[in-house]
Amino acid sequence: MRDSKLRPQRVTMLRELLQMSQVKFAEKINISQGALSQIENGKSQISLDTLRSISNELHVNCNWLVNGTGDIFQQEDEDEYEEVSKNEKVSIQLVYEGQSIVPLVKEEAHAGYINGYNDPSYLQTLDVYKIPGYQNGNYRLFEIEGESMMPTIYPREIVICSHIENREKIENGTLCVIVTKEGIVAKRVYFYENDNKLFILKSDNSKFKTYSIQEKKVLEIWKIEAKITSVFVESGLVDAKRIEKLENNLETLRREVKKLTDTPLD
Repeated sequence: MRDSKLRPQRVTMLRELLQMSQVKFAEKINISQGALSQIENGKSQISLDTLRSISNELHVNCNWLVNGTGDIFQQEDEDEYEEVSKNEKVSIQLVYEGQSIVPLVKEEAHAGYINGYNDPSYLQTLDVYKIPGYQNGNYRLFEIEGESMMPTIYPREIVICSHIENREKIENGTLCVIVTKEGIVAKRVYFYENDNKLFILKSDNSKFKTYSIQEKKVLEIWKIEAKITSVFVESGLVDAKRIEKLENNLETLRREVKKLTDTPLD
């Protein structure tokens, strides 16, 4: 495929964005690691079959890969998106007796929050908490749904988030909660070539695909600062059972060795 606009750097950037080795990336698009290396080094042209494989297997936008235009990843139901006006992008901070109180957005309240996130009267209907260390600033508690961020965040865990006013200060790989008209998701946020108008959203769970969304479609973005979890308790119980099983095995082995040493020789 001869097209001067196709830059091998975009193939490398895509692979690194997806956190894949050359071996894994090549296997995913059904070419050899050597062939991929030749493409990334600009020593060979990408074939139409390989281009189709990248598009189909990794949900990549061919226009971006070839011409550098449009979103990196394919968008579903693009026509249904509406641009969010600046007037809509207002984040409300709740204060009681001079200190911040933090609303909790439970999983079942996600839809309601999307409609009322900038309505003080709606926010006051949510459960609110005073959290040590988070008394000064604009914060939210979000209950996470789904398994896309496992093992970093498990379903039904609650994350403590601070509101991001200046989105240009978000560093690549930052854990965030993104609020759009379509839903509330927890993802790692990346940007392409310092273009802060295009958010690339990546899951920690490799079973979920990476996708992109334009900044104009985002209602709010919250940086995940901490989480409230009970998962470590369950892990501790598992570890305790493993230790108990190991101790029982060692005791059984000790008894068997003792039997052998106590047995008289013929």
